[in-house]
Amino acid sequence: MSLFSFSKNKTEEEGVVLVFDIGSASVGGALVSLRKNKKPKILYNVRKSMAFKEDLDINKFTASMIRTLSSVVADVERKGISHLNFRSLKNKEIRDAFCFFSSPWYISQTQVVKLEEKEKFFITNEMIKDILEKEKSDFIKNNEKFFGDGSDVEFMDSKVIQVRLNGYRVEDPFKKKTNHAEVVVYLSLISSDVEEKVKQVIAKPFHLDNIYSHSFTLAGFLSLRDIFEFEDDFVFLDISGEVTDVSFVKNDSLRETETFPVGRNAFIREILKDFKTNYSSAVSMINVYKAGNIDSDNSKKIEASLNKVRKSWVKYLENSMFELSHGAILPRTIFVIADEDLGEILINIIQEEKFTKLVFPDYNKSTNPILIKPDIMGKICDIENDVEKDIFIIMEAVFINRLI
Repeated sequence: MSLFSFSKNKTEEEGVVLVFDIGSASVGGALVSLRKNKKPKILYNVRKSMAFKEDLDINKFTASMIRTLSSVVADVERKGISHLNFRSLKNKEIRDAFCFFSSPWYISQTQVVKLEEKEKFFITNEMIKDILEKEKSDFIKNNEKFFGDGSDVEFMDSKVIQVRLNGYRVEDPFKKKTNHAEVVVYLSLISSDVEEKVKQVIAKPFHLDNIYSHSFTLAGFLSLRDIFEFEDDFVFLDISGEVTDVSFVKNDSLRETETFPVGRNAFIREILKDFKTNYSSAVSMINVYKAGNIDSDNSKKIEASLNKVRKSWVKYLENSMFELSHGAILPRTIFVIADEDLGEILINIIQEEKFTKLVFPDYNKSTNPILIKPDIMGKICDIENDVEKDIFIIMEAVFINRLI
C-alpha cells in the first residue's frame, strides 16, 4: 500500500459505491460512480434530518442517528438502486460502502513527528510503520476514556498525510537521504459500539465486500486542497447541527482541529424559545430572514435571537483559532462548510467580527471567509442532472475517488 493511500484496503476498480454521511443533525446517503482518471459522479443521494431535541442525551442521540440512518439506507435500497437501471453504466454491482463521520462521533489528532540526526539517513517503510504504531498507541492511551469507561475504540484513519525532508515537502520520501524529516500523522478514533451499529444497519440489505469508516475532517481537507491548490494555509470550519469543528491547515498539511459545542441547532433553539414555535417554523423564519422577506419588527426579533448565540459562537471560534495558531499569525482565508440556510449568516458574522485576540497577515483584523457551495466543487465532481447537490457527499465522493 502506498505511503499516502487513505484506506485500510484500497479500492482498486471502477464501479458504484455506497456513501453515507453521518453528522450530528442529519444523515446523508448516496450512490457514487468511481472512474479512474476521471471525476467521480453522484448518481443518487438523499438526506434526512435526525429528530430535533431541545435537550441532548447521548444514548437518545445515538438511537436517533441509527433510526435516521436506517431510513436513509431503506431509501437508497428502494429508490437509489432503481435509479441505477436508468443509468448507462458498465458495472452496476455495489461491493463497497464508505461511512464518513462528523463530530461528535469521533476524535482526531494530527501529530508532527520530527526526526533529526547529525549523519544523513534514509526514510524507510519500517520507520514509517514504527512511527504510526507509536502514535496510535499514545493516542489511545491519552483518550481511552473519551467515549466512556470501558468503551472499546477503533481507528478510522491512521495515515501519514505529508513528509518534509530538510524543510521541503516530498511525494516519495523513500531512497532519499536527509538530516531532518517531519512526518505528519493523522489519526481518528470512533467508538466500536457506534461503528458496529452503523455497519449492521448498512450490511443488512446490501451484500458488501467492505464497509470503510473515515472522518469527514480528512475528506474535507483533501477536497479543499484539490480545489484550492494555491492555498497552502487556511482555516476550515465544519458547522454541523450540534458542534463546530475548526481545522488549521499550514504548509499544505492538516495540523490541528478544535471542536466546540455550538452548532446550527443552537441558533434554532434560541428562536424556538423566543418565538415559542416548532423546529420547522424556526428554520423557515431563518430562511425568510436571510432572504429579507419579512417585516421589520420580526426581522429585528429574529436578529436579536441570533445575536444571543452569535456572541457565544464567536467567542468559541476566536478561542479555538487562537489555540490552533498558538498566538502566531493565522491565514486570512476561512473556508466554511455548512448548510446554506445558516451558512450565509455565519459568513456575514465572520466578516463583521473583529477578532481582537487573533493576528492575521499585515496585522489586519479582517478575514476572508468563503462558503463552500456545491457549484464550487464542479471542477472535481460530476452530478446527475436530477440529483440534488449535497456539499458533504460531493467532498466525500472526491476523497473516495482518490483510492482507485
